[in-house]
Amino acid sequence: MVVKFVRDETAEAAAEDASTLNELPTPPRQLLDRHGARVLDPATAVVAAGQPVPRTTVYRPGTFLLPNRYLRDQETLAAINRVLARIGVYAVPADQGGDSKGYARARQLDDLPARALLNVREDSDPVVVDCWKALQLLRSAASGEKPEIDPEIVAKVSVEHLLFTSPVFGGVPWETSGLGGTPWETSGFGPGSSYGRTHGVNRIPVTLAADPPYRSEKPAHRRPVIAVLDTGIGPHRWFGLGDRSGPPPAGSGLAVAPDIQAAILQAELASSTLPTQLLADYWDAPTTGQPLIGDIDTDTGHGLFIAGIIRQACPEADTLAIRVVHSDGVAYEADVLLALHLLADRVRNAQANHRPEDMVDIVSISMGYYVEDPADVVFTGLFGAAIADLLSLGVLVVAAAGNDATTRRFYPAAFADQPLGSGCGPQVISVGALNPDVGTSRALFSNEGPWVRCWATGAGVVSTYPDDVRGSAAADHELPGRGSFDPDDYSAGFAVWDGTSFAAPLAAAEIAKALFHSGDLATVDRDTVVKRAWTALGSL
Repeated sequence: MVVKFVRDETAEAAAEDASTLNELPTPPRQLLDRHGARVLDPATAVVAAGQPVPRTTVYRPGTFLLPNRYLRDQETLAAINRVLARIGVYAVPADQGGDSKGYARARQLDDLPARALLNVREDSDPVVVDCWKALQLLRSAASGEKPEIDPEIVAKVSVEHLLFTSPVFGGVPWETSGLGGTPWETSGFGPGSSYGRTHGVNRIPVTLAADPPYRSEKPAHRRPVIAVLDTGIGPHRWFGLGDRSGPPPAGSGLAVAPDIQAAILQAELASSTLPTQLLADYWDAPTTGQPLIGDIDTDTGHGLFIAGIIRQACPEADTLAIRVVHSDGVAYEADVLLALHLLADRVRNAQANHRPEDMVDIVSISMGYYVEDPADVVFTGLFGAAIADLLSLGVLVVAAAGNDATTRRFYPAAFADQPLGSGCGPQVISVGALNPDVGTSRALFSNEGPWVRCWATGAGVVSTYPDDVRGSAAADHELPGRGSFDPDDYSAGFAVWDGTSFAAPLAAAEIAKALFHSGDLATVDRDTVVKRAWTALGSL
């Protein structure tokens, strides 16, 4: 497998094609309903005076995001609700009950984006609850010579986006048939594509006659830690997980964060008035979102597949798996932001109290979304602030560039060419996908542009897959004692898959390898960590 870093001075100029900025795959109604979401359509979206026409994005209409410091301030909330009363709705903080230590800690983070739920006022006529319309009203009220509400506060209000992992074909959550719907798939040849191998889902089970890559029992210094925000984990012998009865054993190279996981669950329970699927724990389950059909969900096994890539590319690294993605490839922005803020809080405490065992060196993110703001080239927002917090601590952030074959900026990867702070570690490292050929051509599905700063093998990748996953699909031919292979029996424990989702962790593992060979990782004060991050990246 290959990893190629692009230096700033050699970054290729590739302008966005304005004619295709809104031509993105549209999720079907079934997926939107499952997650209480809506597509923002530029042709019909309401727009406040002076505001630009938005681009296409996917969001949850019943909630918006606002930093804790504002949402918990009664005067600020009252000012917001005075404006929202004009359209018959009001905002309330999502009930943050529960005794999760991680969530209790999150409530103390002033900059943490918290969910506000929109409700219909009792004195209102029936209305359509839509946070986009509410946001436009707030922006209008914050404009002019005498704004009704503080513009600085309104600037921090955001819709809650849906993020997608979107590996090719089957991994695009709304594209399960492999028959079009994506920019590179215009002819309808679907499964005939070299990336669409079987039954419209491009992952297939394979066998691998190999032991887990060797890792030393007692390394000379601390192992680098890569936090993977994804679908969670499943059983596999490489990580000493025979079943789903308990967490990965110590020393397996795979770990979980029960406190952060519990905080995510509490946050989802707090907004359970919205249609949702709860992320109950760190296990990648259920394997199917349609039990009456039995098809394996598009992204089941995604997180463990990534953990296996890291194990292959940098066996000495540890993977910290945090589940923020549902098995259909969808993540809620508030959940991802919560995980990022709690990781930054964990690193900050580790540095202040000299606890190297709590350090996280790299965060790998294989998902993203397209911002609705046409001026997103200077977009920072809530996601940018969360990433900037990690970068300020010297944590390296690696993000997949997306698989829509477009130059449109895909966040958080597109933060790569937008400085999010000074005096900190390297900016976001965005990763596009290469084919596995000798010439390492760029994969047909990969996004690209001047904001893509690294290219790594992301097609035809073989890695670990939960060995207890079975689906309803049967072999094409079955005879007594003979037959074709079962396309969704993963008992062999491995699969082959495509996507920038898998290029990103490969790049993260390459950086982890440089960190591991750079010297003693036990010193974790901020200045040392920042310097070490720059040195490791500069050596590649």
